[in-house]
Amino acid sequence: LITPFNFPMAIPSWKLIPALVCGNTVVIKSGEDVPLSTINLVKACEKAGIPKGVVNVVNGFGEAGAALVGHKDVRLISFTGSTTTGAMIAKQCGRENKIVSLEMGGKNAIIVMDDADIDNAVEGSLWGAFGTSGQRCTASSRLVVHKKIYKKFCAKLVEKVKTLRVGNGLDPKTEVGPVIHEEAMQKILGYIHIGEKIDKATLACGGNRLTKGEYAKGWFIEPTVFTDVKPGMRIAQEEIFGPVT
Repeated sequence: LITPFNFPMAIPSWKLIPALVCGNTVVIKSGEDVPLSTINLVKACEKAGIPKGVVNVVNGFGEAGAALVGHKDVRLISFTGSTTTGAMIAKQCGRENKIVSLEMGGKNAIIVMDDADIDNAVEGSLWGAFGTSGQRCTASSRLVVHKKIYKKFCAKLVEKVKTLRVGNGLDPKTEVGPVIHEEAMQKILGYIHIGEKIDKATLACGGNRLTKGEYAKGWFIEPTVFTDVKPGMRIAQEEIFGPVT
């Protein structure tokens, strides 16, 4: 079970439970940025009475995952992560006739028709795009809105986005936390630059790193909305994996 950083308890659990119910032993390779969550999950399993050796954990970078995928005693790989890594795993499993299940990147759309309740649609789009700081393959990073209500929808969305509270993820008042690390932040800021300067979309709000006061020691990005986006633009085609819609 190879899992990413963004849901370090939930995704291993989703994979683990059916595997155990079907009588398997498992090895979890957690996201390298969140190793303690998975270790605590395995400890909880042992505390609950699952025998040692039934649920196992391996921490490490890509080499650890590659070793698991290539190991002769591993018959099934369940992977959640990037499309690039998933394609490599699929290729290897195909050569070795292993069972493989892949959940990879996405560029999901919420479609808002002209008869929609605009306030409800804005609320759904808001949390679809900015929940977990947009760091999930199911984030609604595209909003396809009927031209009859486009301007009204955009105005309401931008108004709401500007009120979102960005802060420490451990603070109950926080609505948008930081992104996982500096590399992710730079990638997201790079896409914001592409959207504004190369794609020439309209930056309706956000677009900056927050650095003052409580934000000085973290990777915080303002919730960002682009409008006037055409389907062929890179920001409409490629997964940004951050608080941008």
